[in-house]
Amino acid sequence: MTVVIRVDGGPEIGYGHLIRSSALCEEIITAGQTVTVATATPESTRAIFPDTVALVDLPSRGDPTPFVEWLETTAADVVFTDAYPVDTAYQQAVRKRAPLAVLQDDAQHAVCADLFINGNLYAPDQNYEFVGNTPKTCLGTEYVLLRREIRDRAATEPPQRHEPKRTIVMMGGSDIGGLTPTAVRAFDGLDLRVDAIVGPGCSTAQEQAVRTAATETDSDVRVTRDPDDLVDRMLAADIGVSTASSATYEFLALGTPLVSIPVVDNQEPIAAALSQRDAAMVLQRGDGEDAFRSAITEYVRNTELRRRRCQRGFQLVDGGGTSRVAAAIRDISNQHT
Repeated sequence: MTVVIRVDGGPEIGYGHLIRSSALCEEIITAGQTVTVATATPESTRAIFPDTVALVDLPSRGDPTPFVEWLETTAADVVFTDAYPVDTAYQQAVRKRAPLAVLQDDAQHAVCADLFINGNLYAPDQNYEFVGNTPKTCLGTEYVLLRREIRDRAATEPPQRHEPKRTIVMMGGSDIGGLTPTAVRAFDGLDLRVDAIVGPGCSTAQEQAVRTAATETDSDVRVTRDPDDLVDRMLAADIGVSTASSATYEFLALGTPLVSIPVVDNQEPIAAALSQRDAAMVLQRGDGEDAFRSAITEYVRNTELRRRRCQRGFQLVDGGGTSRVAAAIRDISNQHT
């Protein structure tokens, strides 16, 4: 089976699509199939995907014509898309050339596909419109795409210390909201080790702002850019602080009690779903240092709350979504052979 993945990402639009599509890519390759990635953001895509995967550089994110013309020159058994510009018209154009699996985080566009995936907490509650035959659907966290390092640790019990010792701050690959310094300063006065992660898309100025904030708190703040042992740090943390992004599902799978804040419109549904399911301390968009400190302090003081949130995370995300989506993609490929 040959799968073509159509995905974009990077400092301006975030890395979440790249990370989850790369997770699917690795699962497909492990099963012995071939993957080619078509992208309008080749530099960022190459940084995330395995080096052995071939990349096709597209001149446009929203115009399907170059991608469709390229598809006509290759033998794709299935196309998988995970990019916001891939709207209904784009999907219709692609589906004329190959079976299509669409990952979409919302119901903004009518879907024209053979397989539709939305692995978010809120996915089963959305009202979707479909064009043509109704696709097979994979909705909810049972189908959330997680990288292998997370999946391998999903069943590992995290630290359950009576007194928390370690925390981690992760505000995304490019920290679009610029909140890492604010979150770091919120730890002032708390006897904790804080791993402050600077994402690969953050500028030198952003990193310096985080390092400056670290000097303004008496906690043990360790600033690291894109560490190789990120998942080890996440698992070791008693508390995680993050945006309401795809990292949310990684923390849930690891059982890490989470302080979550939305920073862009498409994160609001994740934040709302976390709140409704009592799965995290959820801050409001625009909240500042005081709100972060209040949420963190509540976790520090409340061992039972941390234990409950850990178990809630395990209940919501079991880590098997990537293999389930890969199996569903194989199914639609087999149906068209």
